Amino acid sequence: MKNPSVVILFLCITFSLSGIFTSCNHPAVTYFEKEIDSISRKYVPDKREGICEVEVKKKGSNIVLKGFTSLPALKEALVKFLKEKVNGFIDSLIILPDTSIIKEPWAIVDISVCNIRSTPGHDAEMVSQALMGTPVKVLRYNGGWYLIQTPDSYVGYVDDDAITTMNTDSFEKWKSSSRIIWLAKTGDIYSVKNNNRIVSDIVAGNILEISGENSKYYTVTFPDGREGLLNKKNCEKFEKWVQKTRPEVNNLVATAEEFMGTPYLWGGTSSKGMDCSGFTKTVYFLNGLILARDVSLQFMHGMKIESGKTTDSLKIGDLLFFGSKRDGKPRPTHVGMYIGDTRFIHSSGMVKINSLDSTKTDFSRFRRDSFLGVRRIIGEPSSRGILLVKDHSWYK
Repeated sequence: MKNPSVVILFLCITFSLSGIFTSCNHPAVTYFEKEIDSISRKYVPDKREGICEVEVKKKGSNIVLKGFTSLPALKEALVKFLKEKVNGFIDSLIILPDTSIIKEPWAIVDISVCNIRSTPGHDAEMVSQALMGTPVKVLRYNGGWYLIQTPDSYVGYVDDDAITTMNTDSFEKWKSSSRIIWLAKTGDIYSVKNNNRIVSDIVAGNILEISGENSKYYTVTFPDGREGLLNKKNCEKFEKWVQKTRPEVNNLVATAEEFMGTPYLWGGTSSKGMDCSGFTKTVYFLNGLILARDVSLQFMHGMKIESGKTTDSLKIGDLLFFGSKRDGKPRPTHVGMYIGDTRFIHSSGMVKINSLDSTKTDFSRFRRDSFLGVRRIIGEPSSRGILLVKDHSWYK
């Protein structure tokens, strides 16, 4: 599982309004603080899915809005609010990426599995992963590391060798290119000149451009310009796949069971290793749907199902959440996917199957006793947190 307390970026909103009024204790100061914080939380409800580093200061007779945000809509809302409330307002809030610094605001992942870190450095905590061919937004650059945002809105740092950056024109060209998606658990890409030489490994969900083909192989091009041969047997043209693929119960179970025994890896979202939410996310992505990244984020989306103490109301594909309660509020720390007959598949030590029925040999008393709730994904409209790949503007 991914712990909801993981911090990628601090949502840091500080205020220095004491000079606006005759007293720092003036009631309006508290009003400004609460309103700006409320607006910010509306647009960036979770610090893992956006950047909001905002500061309001007084400069002479003017009020200056400073800092950074990754959401243009948040800036618009803050500016509108302050213009209505303050005379002499100066807008210095920067939208990331800062195009005066970042000339290529888009990138595509170059390697089969790209590790995403909480801070710039190989010794930093790995908080997630992105697969080859994943489009990402480039927000900042810091000494060999890029701060990026993935299609599920997650924010973190990647090594600059792991991605190829591009300008908007090149990115649009990539989106309209002919591509394949690899659907087997693992595989290899071979050299065009010597098909006994491996150019790269490949894992389920990787996406590559097609530059040629014959009866057996696609010639594929990596974002960084490398080329290779890929067996057609285990891949599908992305344009066809993205239009037809939807989460269906039989396909979800088949996909999930392909990963049986895959080791647990904190921050993992690939066939090389998965945490619990990385597992459910990967299973759903291979069936055409982008879930939110972490357990607590996945818990916020989908239809809430009242299950009580029985599994009668559950359907295959439902996400089952486990954890504890604090002050009456659920604190989910683990997730699995229901596969029928009281059983669920999840990543805990490894990808495995357990049951909520005490009469079953694979019964887990710990999971039954820590069961928190259910979210139904199948049948829900495509929206933030449960977005069909075909509806995501970064892919096509």
